[in-house]
Amino acid sequence: MADKNLVPCKACGKEIAKGVKKCPNCGKDQRNWFMRHKILSFIGAIIVLFIIGSALGGGDDTDTGTNTASDNAATDSKTEEAPKEKVYAVGEVVAANKLEITVSKFEEKSKVGDQYVNKQASEGGTFVAIQYTMKNVSDEPVGMFDYPTLNLVDEKGTEYEADLDASSYYAVETDIDNSKIVSDLNPGITIKDTEVYEISKESFAQGKWYIQIGDQKVQIK
Repeated sequence: MADKNLVPCKACGKEIAKGVKKCPNCGKDQRNWFMRHKILSFIGAIIVLFIIGSALGGGDDTDTGTNTASDNAATDSKTEEAPKEKVYAVGEVVAANKLEITVSKFEEKSKVGDQYVNKQASEGGTFVAIQYTMKNVSDEPVGMFDYPTLNLVDEKGTEYEADLDASSYYAVETDIDNSKIVSDLNPGITIKDTEVYEISKESFAQGKWYIQIGDQKVQIK
């Protein structure tokens, strides 16, 4: 019966004790390559692990890059799709719910009114006067409380309300009958009115100025 503790030499074939490093007969090293070169084997294992790790990491970077590119493209698309604010010019029709508003004229004045009834701008101030029309384009009357407010607005978004007295004097000066402005505006009817704003003359000389009608803007300067 063969002794299980004996194995043939890898070189000469003679039986030798199992587990010995060298054959006592021919001196051949019986260990495998990895056991004979432990340092090289360890370095090789490290290199293999590094290659595997780099491959996995590279895949993540690629995916991240792809996602980033997609996200940037989506952001650019949203930016391109964002609607630009519409700014109207004097004389253009502005839709305001059931009405159409048209600022027909703008002028800067130091005094408004006629020789009998008038108002002078305060020291350092100026009057910004506008004339506008308002037409009911709906199928039902529009009450005065549904009329949009027209404010003067600067580039910073600061709003200025109209001076009621100056607006009335300017209506007299321009011979505009604005008496219907306090009553319902029936379908298909157009009325004309005025607004006057008193602001700093120095401020008005700088930058752009608008008439704000609801969420729409008409540039007057």
